Amino acid sequence: MLGGTRGLLPRLVVLLALVARARAVDNAVCATSSDGGVDWFPPANRLSADATAGGSTRATYDVGAAFNVSYAKTFKVVRTKALVGGALAAEKTYVLHQCGTPRPTVDVDGSSAFPSDAQFFSVPVRAVATSMTVAVGYLEQLGARDALKMTDPAYVHSPCVQRDEENGVIVASHIEYNSDWSENRTLWRNALNGISGLDMVITDHYDGGTGSSGTAKDVAFHASDADLDMLQRTEQIKFLSLFFNKEAEANAYYADQVERWNYMSSLIASAQSQGRLRSGLKCAWVTASGGSYTVSWAKYKDDICTAAGLTTYAQSGVSGTSHTFPSTEAYLTAMAGVSIVIDESYFYNPSTSATKTAVHANLDFTGRTLPSMNSATGMILRLDKHVSDGDPLYAPAGYYPSEGMAWFEDPYVHPALVLADFAQLVWFSSFGIEAIRAGCPRFFRDVNSDDGVIKTTASDCDVWENARINQLCLIQLSQQRVTLAALFSLPGSSSSAAPVSRIALTLVVFAATVMAFLT
Repeated sequence: MLGGTRGLLPRLVVLLALVARARAVDNAVCATSSDGGVDWFPPANRLSADATAGGSTRATYDVGAAFNVSYAKTFKVVRTKALVGGALAAEKTYVLHQCGTPRPTVDVDGSSAFPSDAQFFSVPVRAVATSMTVAVGYLEQLGARDALKMTDPAYVHSPCVQRDEENGVIVASHIEYNSDWSENRTLWRNALNGISGLDMVITDHYDGGTGSSGTAKDVAFHASDADLDMLQRTEQIKFLSLFFNKEAEANAYYADQVERWNYMSSLIASAQSQGRLRSGLKCAWVTASGGSYTVSWAKYKDDICTAAGLTTYAQSGVSGTSHTFPSTEAYLTAMAGVSIVIDESYFYNPSTSATKTAVHANLDFTGRTLPSMNSATGMILRLDKHVSDGDPLYAPAGYYPSEGMAWFEDPYVHPALVLADFAQLVWFSSFGIEAIRAGCPRFFRDVNSDDGVIKTTASDCDVWENARINQLCLIQLSQQRVTLAALFSLPGSSSSAAPVSRIALTLVVFAATVMAFLT
């Protein structure tokens, strides 16, 4: 049956083909004097308000939790919104007009004035800079990496951005820091001023904007905000798509990712209800540093554990989404009830420093009897499976790059891969389900099994670019879902059967049957 899926293309390919046919006008090109009256943003070229692949017939509507958009014939108005918790309290208005058309003077209603601090952009933008690794994954998925003209290479993981920066296609500069760790943007901004025709600087809301230019070219991008859940983070691809006139592509991609995420989550829940996978296991996101231990249950972290059929540790009686334990004893008492520890602790250049011995010692787990230390009852995962090479070619005075983790770049736009990678380690490796293939981002590694860190370098660009362009990662996920659906529908199962999982594999005969099925 697995062989029968080799010709299966993911729905995304079909959706993108429909996108290409559905475009009513090519707004990737600029308007000319003969284009008067053209509607550059008809329904097919607009964002959808939800996880549907098509556009919208409405002129004004909310798109997810973070922004809304209004369309006119020659321009669109994007307004960001404050999220719960006030992290995005500084609301912004961006007016995006089709290149070649006049800059609008009134809002889409034809009479209202724009706010005095509104920022205007001619779209699609052609030249972009960012110091944020978060934005890189979105740009690549939108097919807009060619627009990236300058970045801070300190932590960038993308092998193709590494290649372009090392070859001088992308300008490299970096943020310096003052003695109080506030940003000194002088060097960065001087380099920005040297970029001819720069249209846009992607920044955020922290400390005046990480890597900001201090001009009206700054666009605040909040995909990593803790108030957004996993799929809301992915949905922010729609926000960036507005500046590139790639709404149709963003609609199709987001719809595909939501479906894949929900399918895998429902499949795991079904397997647990059948007794095929254990229920009731707890995961904890832990950061250890210098004898201080903190757990976090931010929305997106809880989403990952919950979708994988686990319960996320959250300290009772604590408001917010994190808790620092008052003592080592309190921390270890909590960890005694946790099977899956996801270690977020910082290690400089993890490929050499985050060894099994070092991770156990930093977590204060050495010599402890804990569920996560025993391969039969749990595991310790880290988020540094894929790291960069630390950019050895960019080394100006006072610059100290380190290995950049794919975790801070790719999970935002690849939630289905995040869940597949996580579930494969927690549950599916015992069934013979293979790990995500080369060229596809991976995030988690099993520390107890001495699972190694994989470095990506500029030389890996061709493999990664081929996987992205030809949808190889999604094709693998499509094959995997067929295999898993058949796996959990094998005859002879019953609710009384012993649980089968990566953590507690007890049905040897069942596993042998699975392997025979896969071959």
